[in-house]
This record gives sequence, structure tokens and C-alpha cells, in this order.
Amino acid sequence: MTQQTPPAPSRLQRTLAFIIAALFILSVLAIIAIIAGTAFGAFAAQGSGSGIWPTVFFIPLIGLPIAFVLLIVVLIDNFRQRSRANRNSQR
Repeated sequence: MTQQTPPAPSRLQRTLAFIIAALFILSVLAIIAIIAGTAFGAFAAQGSGSGIWPTVFFIPLIGLPIAFVLLIVVLIDNFRQRSRANRNSQR
């Protein structure tokens, strides 16, 4: 049995991977900021609709689902690339 090297990731896969990582890290940092802000009492002082807190609260609500969808897109693209490589190697 010969050992095959996996195909190199495409530019699309690398770009989406960096976007996923950035969205995930930004969302986690926003969650940590919400927890810290609540612990220090800044969240209650800002109110629910003023200051920067609505934006900080909104980032994980949007960032994490987008990162999840992009992760699925990268997986599907990777599966398609591997199946294409397998088809071409069998010919």
C-alpha cells in the first residue's frame, strides 16, 4: 500500500480558516469582556442600550454562528478536493 500525501489546502481554505479563527477569537474576547464588565459593575452602569456594550453583546451572537457556517464550508470544500484527488489518482 502506497502512502499518499494529502493535497495542499487551497487559498480559499486558508483564507476561510483565518476568518474563522478571527471570528472565534473576537467572539470569545467579547464574551470575556461581558463577564468582566458584569463582574466589575460596568454593564449595569452603561445600561442595556447605551455605550459600547450593545456592540460587545452583539459580536458573539453573530460571530459564532458565522464561524460555524464557514467551518462547514471549509469541510465541504476539503472533502470535494480530496475526492477529486482520489478520482484523478485512480485513473
